[in-house]
Amino acid sequence: MIEVALVGAGNAARNYAQLLSETGKVEIVALYDEREEAALKLAADYGGLVFPSIADLNDALPLSTLFVFVGLQKLRNDWTQTVRLLLEKGRTVITEMPAASHLLDVQAMLRAAGSCGGRLLFINPERFYFHQVDIKKRIDAGTIGSIGVINVKRYSPEPPENESRSALHRLAVYDIDVLRWIVGEVTCVYAMQRGTGNLDYALITLKFRCGTIANLEACLGYPEEYTSAVEYAGTHGLLRYDNRKTDALHVYKAASPRKQNFSPSFRNPEYEELVHLLDCVKEDLQPVMTAEDALGTLKVAAAAEQSILTGQPVELMDHTFSHGIGGEEDA
Repeated sequence: MIEVALVGAGNAARNYAQLLSETGKVEIVALYDEREEAALKLAADYGGLVFPSIADLNDALPLSTLFVFVGLQKLRNDWTQTVRLLLEKGRTVITEMPAASHLLDVQAMLRAAGSCGGRLLFINPERFYFHQVDIKKRIDAGTIGSIGVINVKRYSPEPPENESRSALHRLAVYDIDVLRWIVGEVTCVYAMQRGTGNLDYALITLKFRCGTIANLEACLGYPEEYTSAVEYAGTHGLLRYDNRKTDALHVYKAASPRKQNFSPSFRNPEYEELVHLLDCVKEDLQPVMTAEDALGTLKVAAAAEQSILTGQPVELMDHTFSHGIGGEEDA
């Protein structure tokens, strides 16, 4: 049984507390949130002692305790330094991607983990969604041949919170990660952003090392239902997914006008990822999304943000990020 210290007590943390309890692999022994009342309420439902600070958690708990940071983006504190200090103590930490607002902070976390025996794992259930796994399997098998163009859209009715944490960081970054997982490394990024107080729209074009071009649309404040859709165009056909359709995954073969339809399963990708991460912690396994994968995705997001600011394409090779998530040093 893995002992867990849960940091965060909002809706996302409550969801993960439920998932943790369902795995049968962990015991929540401690909780912390800057909103003590919320932490006490969560502890009443899922167990664990509420601590007044992260420092108290760190001092009281054995080194084997797993720290899980969930749903902290909307809180006032910057948790980057806290996570880094835990890693420097040799602790294992699971946190949501992107984990920090600056790429350099993520790099500092990884250096701390590597030099002090700690371990940093990222929550990103996109790689565990049934349709993403199925798409990757079909593309790897050559079902639609070599991929030429990809079109992705992710629209959310959730409004933008502020200018810096926009549709790029809250939506598109997850599609960037999935595309890197399926297609490979990105070599060039061009991005545009337009928004008002209630709407934020980003358009990102990615060029991959293999020659594939991807166009990503991300929108916060969308006036209709949540939308996630993608189309892969290959030399032998098309592969399409749209979450608004019951038969969400379609494969169109060039040799036949008929389409093959597939419905996604009702498996919970967040639960499956969590079980996977817990197994990685217990058995010292390599996760599906490594820390290096997350860092690579955040570099692409940083390049997109810099492209938005400068209006110019950004080459990933030997590039120095000087704005936003990229910080002020060589990434």
